[in-house]
Formats: sequence, C-alpha cells, structure tokens
Amino acid sequence: MKTLEEVLEILQDRIDRQTLEDYIARQWLRPVSHTSGWYFEEIDIARLELVCHLTQDINVNEEGMDVVLSLLDQLYGLRAHMQKLNHAIAQQPSQVQTDIMMVIEQKTKAEETS
Repeated sequence: MKTLEEVLEILQDRIDRQTLEDYIARQWLRPVSHTSGWYFEEIDIARLELVCHLTQDINVNEEGMDVVLSLLDQLYGLRAHMQKLNHAIAQQPSQVQTDIMMVIEQKTKAEETS
C-alpha cells in the first residue's frame, strides 16, 4: 500500500493533491482511510491512472466519468461473478458440465435465429 504522498510522487506529472482529494470526494477512487491518512492499493493507483487518462487526455467530463466508472465497476463485478460461476461448474461431474454447455449452445443458436 502507498500513502497519498507516495501516489502524488509517482504521478507527479499527472495530478496534484487537490485534484486527487477531489477524485476521492467524488468516490472515483476509494483508498483505505486510516487516522494517519489515505492508503492506496495497486488497483487504486491503476484506477487513478485511468481516471487521469480519461479526464486529461480524452477530456471526459464529470458526468461522463461517473457513467464510465459505474459501467467499469459493473463489468468487473460481472467478471468476478463469472469466475465464481466457472469455478462452480468445474466442480460438477462431467455430465453436468456437458449438459450446461449444451444449454448454452442451444440458447446461443436460438438468439442468433431470432
């Protein structure tokens, strides 16, 4: 984990303290809060780099950023859910796995023809 100061040093050419604190207030970033300050995990720093890229390089406005980050959070949540589902399916007997794949294929074919 990195402190707010360490993050500012890492991204010194991209962001200042006021902007970083604004991003936290908007909940675009959710670092861990302790009595001694904010602490950022690697995922927080990656998200901050993405926010900087979208706001500074692509000029996504505040409302757009809220939408983009909400959609990304949903996507990551779905990916995590799919990984759990895949793990659960992998724990089933091979015939159950085959049956599941057949249902998926039938559903896919039905959607393609409609």
